[in-house]
This record gives sequence, C-alpha cells and structure tokens, in this order.
Amino acid sequence: MDWWKTKKSLRAVVKKERSVRGRERGEILLEELIKCCDGKPNPIKFFSADQILEATDTFSESNRASELFDDTPYDWYHHSGKNNNHHHHHHHQMILIKKWRYRFNEQNRGNFCRDIAISSMVSGHKNFMKLVGCGLESEHPVLVYRAVTKPSNLDLKTLLSWRKRLKVAEEIATALAYLHTAFTRPFVYRILRLGDILLDDEGDGGGVAKLCNFSHCVSIPQGETFVTLDCSCLGGDYDYMDDNYLINGVVSEKTDAFGFGIFMQKLLTGEERFRELLTLENRKFPNWLSRYIGEGRIDEIVDTKMLEKMGEVTDEERCRMEAFLVLSERCIGRRGEVPKMVEVAKELKILFR
Repeated sequence: MDWWKTKKSLRAVVKKERSVRGRERGEILLEELIKCCDGKPNPIKFFSADQILEATDTFSESNRASELFDDTPYDWYHHSGKNNNHHHHHHHQMILIKKWRYRFNEQNRGNFCRDIAISSMVSGHKNFMKLVGCGLESEHPVLVYRAVTKPSNLDLKTLLSWRKRLKVAEEIATALAYLHTAFTRPFVYRILRLGDILLDDEGDGGGVAKLCNFSHCVSIPQGETFVTLDCSCLGGDYDYMDDNYLINGVVSEKTDAFGFGIFMQKLLTGEERFRELLTLENRKFPNWLSRYIGEGRIDEIVDTKMLEKMGEVTDEERCRMEAFLVLSERCIGRRGEVPKMVEVAKELKILFR
C-alpha cells in the first residue's frame, strides 16, 4: 500500500474539515460583526490553519513572545520568518499572533467573535492593537495583529516611573472613553485586567498602552443605559467589579468607571490585587485610601519602589498624587456622581501635563 497516498487523502480530509469549520465559524463571526458594527464591518483577512502554522513554525517555543505574561487566557507568538528570503523576513516580523487557549465551542464562540469584531472596529486608534485578521479553522482561534515594536505587559513591578504610570492611566481612560462614545451604541469593556494591557515600549514618550482583549465587551442597546448579565460564571478576581454588577449583574458605563478607578489605585499603590479584602461581605477595600488625602500623608500608601525611583517627591507631585487618588475615588462612586470616562481622560490629561 502506498503510504503517501493514504497520508495525502487523510490530509485532504483534514483540510476539508478545517475549511468547513472555518466557513461555519466565519458565518458566526459575520453575524457578530454585523451586530457590533451596525452592518458595516471593517475588512479583515481570514488565514487558513496552514498559514498560521507556517507563520508560527507550528507554534514553536522559539516563536513565543516570551516577554509577555502567561497568566492570560491566550499565548502570543511572533512570526517565525522562516522559509523567507531576507526581504520578506523583515516584512513578516511585523505581525504578532494571539492564540486563545480555549477551544472554539458553543459556550465561548461569542467571546472570540466579539474579540475579533470589536478589535476590527477600534483598530485605527492608537490605544488598541491593530488587527490584520484572524484564523478560525483550528480548534484554538487566533487573532493576527500588526506587531508593536517592543511589546511588554503592564507590570507594576517594573514600571516604576510615576510619570509613565500617569501616562498609562490617561491612555487607558482614553481607550475606554472611545469605546463608550465612538459608536452608535456604547461598548462597555467590563473586565479591566492588568494582563489585558500591552505596552509598546518603543517610540517617543516611552511606550503606548493598548487594550487587547474584547471578549468580555458588551454593547448597551440603543436608547438604554445599562444591560443585565448573569455574572455568576465570572468567578475569581472581583476587585474591579462594583456591587451593582457583582450582585445585580447590571453593566453600564459606570462598570468601566469603577474598574478604572480600581486600576488607578493599583497604579498608585503598586498593589496588583486588593486580594485579602476580597470576600463578598467585606468589599470595603477602597475605603482605607481616603484617610491619606489632604494631610500630606500620601507617601504612606504610594508604591514604595516607585517613590524610591522618584527620589525627592516635590509638593507639586504630592498634590498630583492626591488629585489622582481623589479622581479614582470619584470613579468608584465614593464622591458623588460617577464621572464619564471622557471626563476622566480629560482630567488625567491635565494632571499629566
């Protein structure tokens, strides 16, 4: 028996199966695109499973973007640049591939499709990754982005400059404000995790922050101000979730404001998780920060490593830190009306000057 013939026919079967799978998923994606983008989706490329495998050298270890965290639900890969002459090689280095660890199934297909759909809509904005296309044929879907020059995760252990943290806050606020206002319906990012923020470390001003996962994004129906979700399946990190979301499943622009307020407090204190205070009954964790405002004691709660790096803290910087903390408290609803993210971004721009 000619083994290569059986091998070939088997390959043909696999290929057919993949393309059927790709087509079915493409249709699901199209529905999501039409839903999200009001029927005007941006053009994106569809890559075959073989193209993705070739690009990543079959997801080889040497192509992993090892500089990026492992504690997110996806892995990042650089283009291998193999089998290309030098001229092509350079061109291909320009992509970064995000491979979901979850398999594409009934439960999560909406998440993947939403990630792709919204990525395609926000692609032109500097605080989001630029989507080139996606691969839906394999069990684990992938998204293909234009590469950032020097990607890194937002890591509070290494990002020790106060000015850079301020800049990151301003950029993420701008990204959230864009999601809330740029489309006919507001999109709520919903789950702001540090692992979903990438920094592009090259370029002027030392890095641009980019949001890079939209699988939890929710659109608010036209004419409504909120949407109700079942949040029992979320589990885990509650620290960016306000009570109205956690207890009643209510998602609105305020959900993002709250998550962002907590994010600001993490940037200021260097605490990556307010974990020990995180039982449902005892969700008072942001309270203790208030006590340090206005008495010149802000240094007591600010990230000590960041303070060391700053050396002498001027009164002006201290005022800036206090203003930053007050703004974070407004975001989490401790000081009257919760501000809109557009307003938060504006105030941070003024602070950053």
